[in-house]
Amino acid sequence: MNKLRPKDDFLSKGIDFTEIKDYYDRDRRAYVIPYNPKTREFQQDDVSKMTELPTDIIIVQFPNQYEMDIVGWNRKHGNSITEQDVKQMHFEARTLPWVDTNVIEHIKRNVAEQLQPKEGYVVNGPKDSLYRIPTDKQRVLPTCKIFGTEFIVDVNQLELREKANPKNIISISDMEEKAVQGYRFWYSPNSNSLTTFSEQGAKLAEIPDFVKLDPIGMAKKHNISEDIIEGMDDFKLMVDQDAFDKIAYEGIIPTIDIAGHTFYIDLFNDKLNPNDDIWSRGIIFSELKHYYSHKDDTYTIPYNQKTHTFQEVSLNVKEIPKDLIVVQIPGKRTLDPIGQNKAGDLNSSDYLKKHGVQLHFKAKVIPWHKTRFAETVKRNNGQEVERKQLISPKLEENTISKRNGRRM
Repeated sequence: MNKLRPKDDFLSKGIDFTEIKDYYDRDRRAYVIPYNPKTREFQQDDVSKMTELPTDIIIVQFPNQYEMDIVGWNRKHGNSITEQDVKQMHFEARTLPWVDTNVIEHIKRNVAEQLQPKEGYVVNGPKDSLYRIPTDKQRVLPTCKIFGTEFIVDVNQLELREKANPKNIISISDMEEKAVQGYRFWYSPNSNSLTTFSEQGAKLAEIPDFVKLDPIGMAKKHNISEDIIEGMDDFKLMVDQDAFDKIAYEGIIPTIDIAGHTFYIDLFNDKLNPNDDIWSRGIIFSELKHYYSHKDDTYTIPYNQKTHTFQEVSLNVKEIPKDLIVVQIPGKRTLDPIGQNKAGDLNSSDYLKKHGVQLHFKAKVIPWHKTRFAETVKRNNGQEVERKQLISPKLEENTISKRNGRRM
């Protein structure tokens, strides 16, 4: 019957091997399945909606059909049977702890998604370190050629626009900073636009610093003389030199304000250390991996204002946690790009032009009612009301039963 049938339980449908085929682990040479001990059945739950560890199921591991019943397997498939094939007549499934599964990871990821701001709510982003201003229309802008195609150089916007098709734009934010000077990006000669290295015919384009492409425009933009700009590069113009020197050479540690409390950005220990609170463990980045958004380069986390720590929340609560707020913290490379460079054995000045360097940041506080978590709390309360409404008629019926005696 291609299943495991529970002994002396004719109500249970057992465990059908066809249903659990996707749960076979080839490395372990065993099935690893969620199992309900009460119903004695395989029970598959949607991990994308889990908010707590299940209480009615466990994770079990047991061998494949061939190892558990060699004789039956060979008979079913018409193979020859020998006595030495039979090794044992009884097996015991192994119960796995939840930490050996990916369920906890799914739950944390589900909670993190609920803390994201609602659609339409805009969190004020950090100041644009690229310093964009309206395009200079008082002069003819210079051009540069990329594999034969002419592009207008707009240093005010820090972008290249195809001369024959101004809608085709290659921005500095789409480019990779070279280690010393200049930028590079993958370019498609077919569409004259950005592409990926995997596209057939893609070429790696390299351009010099914007101060070399248009020194007059950069001098005008930054309000310095053209004589001075000749000996400068993009790094000296785009990066706060005072902040860079203090962090790179004077050993000053950048800080961030989180709900009125100052934290030191300690990337050497991979954490944020609260000032004047030696009892707090701080905010450890390795615990925030599910709360990181690659799109926005931010961590959106529940934060305990009393303990000055990150604190996980449950999606089954009926009210907003009182001691917790939701804060949004920039990514590690934005917080301390110099520290990230040192950790990666890079030069202190590498890859700083797009993000810039700051000595102090301020975390953004997101009101609970502007998160998806608030909707979850409302939904939990709604379910509680529905449950009470379902229970109340039964309570009334029991009261009547006691009043009038036993009902047949």
